[in-house]
Amino acid sequence: MKDRRRTVIRPGQQVNFVLLEPDRVPAFEKITSVAVVPFTLEGRIVATVLDRGVDLPGGHVQETENTIEETARREAMEEAGITLKDLFVVNVIQSDYYGSAPDDLTYMMILTAFVDEFQPFTPGLESTGRFVLDIEDFLTQYIARDREWMRSMVTAAHARLFGGA
Repeated sequence: MKDRRRTVIRPGQQVNFVLLEPDRVPAFEKITSVAVVPFTLEGRIVATVLDRGVDLPGGHVQETENTIEETARREAMEEAGITLKDLFVVNVIQSDYYGSAPDDLTYMMILTAFVDEFQPFTPGLESTGRFVLDIEDFLTQYIARDREWMRSMVTAAHARLFGGA
C-alpha cells in the first residue's frame, strides 16, 4: 500500500510539534500518521521493535484508509501482531512539516486501546519484535525521540483507560 502523505524529516529540517488536547481532532485528510498505546488488562504496554528501537505501533495513513481507527488497527497488527478493542484519542500533535499556514498544518493522532487478542508474531519488515512491558520498562528502553513527550502520552493513555495517572 502507498502512504497518503508521507512525512520524513530530513537532516537539518526544523519542524515544530505542538501537543493539542484530544478533543481537537482535525479533519481526516489533515492527518498524516497514527500511533496507538496498546495496553493489556494488567496495565502493561505492548511495544514493537523497529529500526529506531522499542516503540509504539504506528505509522502513516495509507491511501485506502478512511479513518484513524483503520490506520491504528492496521499498524497494531502489522507491527505488534495484536488486535484492539475500542479506540480512544489521547493526543493530537500538530506539525508544520509542510508549512505554518493553517492550510499547511498536518497532524499525528495518538490513540489508546486495550489489546483484544495476541496473534502469532512473525518478525518482518515492519517490526522485528514484540514486547509486553511495564510503563517504566518501556520508557527506559524507548530511545527514538523525546522520552518526556512519550511519558506524557503513555501516562495520558493509561489514565484514559484506567481512570487515573
